Amino acid sequence: MPTVACVLLALFTVSFAQRPDFTHHAVLDPNGNFQLNWNPTANGSDYFTFECVVATRGWIGLGFSSNGAMAAADMVIAWVDASGNLQISDRHGPAQGNGYPPVDSKQDYELVSGRKNNTHTIITFRRKQDTCDPQDWKITSDTTRLIWAYNDQVPTSADDISKHTERGVKSVQLVNPQTKDGMSAILADPSTVTYDFRLTSVTLPTEKRTLYWCEIMELPKWNKHHIIANRMLVQKGNERYVHHLVMYGCGEEDMSEHLGKPAACFDDMGVFNPMHKCSSYRAIWAVGGEDFVYPSNMGAPFFEDPKQRFVLLEMHYDNPDLKPGITDNSAFRLYLTEKLRPVETGRITIGLPVSPVWITIPPKQQRFTTYVYCPGKCTSRMTEPINVFTGLLHTHLLGVAMRVRVIRNGEEIKSDMRDDHYDFNYQTPVYLSKPLVIMPGDDIIVECTYGSMDRDTMAYGGYGSDNEMCLALLEYYPKRNLTSENCMSFVDPKNLTEILGLKKDQVSLGSDGVLSENVVTVMNKNQQNVTIADWYKNDLKVTNEMVTKLQNYMKNSPQAVFCNLQGKDDEGGNVTDVTFFQIDGPIENNRPYVEPPTVCSASTGSSLAATTQPTQTTTNHGASKVFSEVVHEYIDVIRKFILSRVESSDG
Repeated sequence: MPTVACVLLALFTVSFAQRPDFTHHAVLDPNGNFQLNWNPTANGSDYFTFECVVATRGWIGLGFSSNGAMAAADMVIAWVDASGNLQISDRHGPAQGNGYPPVDSKQDYELVSGRKNNTHTIITFRRKQDTCDPQDWKITSDTTRLIWAYNDQVPTSADDISKHTERGVKSVQLVNPQTKDGMSAILADPSTVTYDFRLTSVTLPTEKRTLYWCEIMELPKWNKHHIIANRMLVQKGNERYVHHLVMYGCGEEDMSEHLGKPAACFDDMGVFNPMHKCSSYRAIWAVGGEDFVYPSNMGAPFFEDPKQRFVLLEMHYDNPDLKPGITDNSAFRLYLTEKLRPVETGRITIGLPVSPVWITIPPKQQRFTTYVYCPGKCTSRMTEPINVFTGLLHTHLLGVAMRVRVIRNGEEIKSDMRDDHYDFNYQTPVYLSKPLVIMPGDDIIVECTYGSMDRDTMAYGGYGSDNEMCLALLEYYPKRNLTSENCMSFVDPKNLTEILGLKKDQVSLGSDGVLSENVVTVMNKNQQNVTIADWYKNDLKVTNEMVTKLQNYMKNSPQAVFCNLQGKDDEGGNVTDVTFFQIDGPIENNRPYVEPPTVCSASTGSSLAATTQPTQTTTNHGASKVFSEVVHEYIDVIRKFILSRVESSDG
């Protein structure tokens, strides 16, 4: 009998791994005991079909949650009863906290099939993408927290559901295409080669939680290849400490003197200078990210120029408990081919510069949004449209939503580069089913929304996990002149700090272009010169009026734009350098995009997780002169800061 059981288990495992009738797959628990296959809507159907393969002979539960908790979650419980009959029950979590999930008044989950053997239960069911039931979850392209549970007890009835013995939560994207299944074809192709970028024996500090570690590496003298996939190889046991990795190109800079000298990336005195010379991003991975496989006709160029011999690896480690003795040897693996594909990809980053004077998030806020504007004056440098097919939306712990809006002639077009249920611990690229087309002259808005209810003091921009960022890293085709380009915007930092109660002459941005939390200083109420980080923590008293003014300022004030897109200028001439210009107010969005009406639109009920509709943005032409006069007092400092992080030397 044990042999038979093992054979059956093997058959179940093989069946799961080779499910050609399902396009999406996820292992929900670390031990592989709860595996999920599903098909999004297809061929005009609005049904999602799910298959749960679970190591139990009792009941299994799957839930859809906005935050990973049971409270108000949409749940389904299913089992094969003692008579071999299939049972399913549509339920929801209690209004608050954990507890027994009540049965929905309307049953919207339909059994398709089910069976069990000596070790596993398989249940297949389907449901509509939007059931029009306020007790159910509306499935969208956003991140969904799947909560799962099971128990070996076989219920005798729907009222006999005992408490789970195993449970957990896993974030997934239910709608967007998955690329990881293409890895088997990559591995089977004899033309595929791999190249590993490995950080060796990095010891995490115990006096601070955040470490950015940088190492210059020399590339082998290979012919031009295309990157066709990538995979992060996190050292076993270090999963909770490895947060994200970025690979930067160093252009034609000779970085030989830095070989074999890894160091902390960010030094307030600018000791580790490679960060200033290697800034065109070539690849990225973030916590929760899975294998990424390019479409079969696309590749990202690598080894394309023998003069570009060096790359910089930047690894972000997070050790919140300051645990001693943590050493890491994780690696980033590229899968490459010398059989060049017909379509080459490029990258563009749109976001806020990382500084405490440009990203400020008041405490105790359900939602607070920052705005990045990349106007048509910058995108008009492009000579042809670009097609964004994937991208990474990046904030830190407070991020709850992100979106990229595209405005064409004052009208917002549909963009699926968004996530209204952003999960800091699940930063996998958004792979679009249809590319987002950006035309020359289009305006782009990046919005980052944060939730700070658990904070008591101001959060601000910085590189630590407990600081914040706002970046949209987009990959597109066909590749333009540069492999990596940037567009950033920011408000006047001294006008911002004035809203917080500081006079302009109380704020010093320094002179070295290092606008970090330990370099920007302010004069506090005791006439002491302190860092802005200390002032935020110890002196700033946030009021409701201040929050309202700050939110309005973030959205509607004039902004400076740093444009690093090559191409044509307004007169048709070639532009190869970065430019800095000002816009008088927010980008005009005269006709915000509204989702088409659904079958639920006219009904009184609506499913959980309704998305927030965009609000109209209009241009504010006031205060631009004041902005210009103030900014130009310290424009060299700002320019130096931006250039040190985003100016590309990559060809």
